[in-house]
Amino acid sequence: MTKTLLTFAAALVLLGGLPLIAQEAAQGGDSANQAFTALDANKDGKLSQAEFNRIFEMEGKSDASAQEKQQEFKAWDSDGDGSVSKAEFTAKYGK
Repeated sequence: MTKTLLTFAAALVLLGGLPLIAQEAAQGGDSANQAFTALDANKDGKLSQAEFNRIFEMEGKSDASAQEKQQEFKAWDSDGDGSVSKAEFTAKYGK
């Protein structure tokens, strides 16, 4: 999954979505914050399971099982509150 997130900005360009985020990431911008912003569809400052699952879809891994997606989500939800905060996401992004 880490490799998935590292290539997240590139996937956005290939899919035609949010090319400015990818461009900034490629130029050394804060890619973790940019990726989080792109995933946070409802702009509530946290990622739900559904929002987090978009990573799998953008990487062409939509065939990942619900269990795999849930396990990965739980690994990122370090406080176990059922959502991935921006702090949790940026702490784990790229690691």
